[in-house]
Amino acid sequence: MKKVVIYMPHNAVGMSVTLMKELCWVASIYAQESAAEVETQSAPFSPSEVVSLVSHDGNPVQCFSGNSISIDHSLDQIEQADIFMVGAFWGSVHEAFQNNKALLSWLSKFYQQHIPIAATSNAPFFLAEAGLLNDKVATVYPPVAEIFRHLYPSVNLRPKRAITDAGNLYCANGIASGCDLIVSMIELLYGPDIARRISHEFLIGFNRSYTLANVSFDGQKYHRDSQVLTAQQWLERNFSHNVSMAAVAADISMSPRNFSRRFKKATGDSPSQYLQRVRIEAAKELLRDTDISVAEVGYQVGFSDLSYFSRIFNRHEGCLPHSYRLSIR
Repeated sequence: MKKVVIYMPHNAVGMSVTLMKELCWVASIYAQESAAEVETQSAPFSPSEVVSLVSHDGNPVQCFSGNSISIDHSLDQIEQADIFMVGAFWGSVHEAFQNNKALLSWLSKFYQQHIPIAATSNAPFFLAEAGLLNDKVATVYPPVAEIFRHLYPSVNLRPKRAITDAGNLYCANGIASGCDLIVSMIELLYGPDIARRISHEFLIGFNRSYTLANVSFDGQKYHRDSQVLTAQQWLERNFSHNVSMAAVAADISMSPRNFSRRFKKATGDSPSQYLQRVRIEAAKELLRDTDISVAEVGYQVGFSDLSYFSRIFNRHEGCLPHSYRLSIR
């Protein structure tokens, strides 16, 4: 049974937290229904056993708008977490730190336990204050970006990025992008089918002005191999073209064999696997957000043969491109 823990800071923006709770709550129900359909042996559970709201002391939290929200546990009562999420707050950053001191040490503890941590809007301030974002990419609510830069100059801040992944440290720069981040966390917990269902049923009408295509690759870039990083960035920019890995290797002064070995060691993927994943993520965006034909989607992301594109897409996503488009619409 998966455990989702959601931290509600003092003077919280209640909407940011209740969205986390309710989307994860519904996802847990769908997961239980899916398990029942395939007759797995896991015991039935209540979503309240899976999704918990916590505060630093276990007491109800008053939102900035005046209403109070009940809390399930205090931080020191948490025995297990598969995902830890942090909601947004209202007011000054320094006041937020003062009122949520206990959170900072717990963030470090969860990170050391390799528990994914997701922070929405201005909540990335807590991750930075805990020292977790040093020399890592992050995003934050754009109106407070300059304050963030001043306090944490060592963080690679990208406030125009909707979502960032710094290797189990996820940030979203607002409430809308935060919803997509929640869906990404749901996919980590329950898989792509349930994540797609949540997105389809609850995020109808969201006007996304950004792409998620390369977010999932951020976490593969903390390997300190600058030549491999250069190759990754080149592949992400040029995935739609006919790519010669031998030429990419030559451009960064490596033999094809050494390039493949170094790339695999640094990222966990071979260069061709990485390129394939970039293309499939880009294809998913086009299938979701445009009405162009499946063949044209495949062509635009670098596949000249429709049957090969469909076969590779099915291998990655468990369904054909046309079925994927239908499922998210």
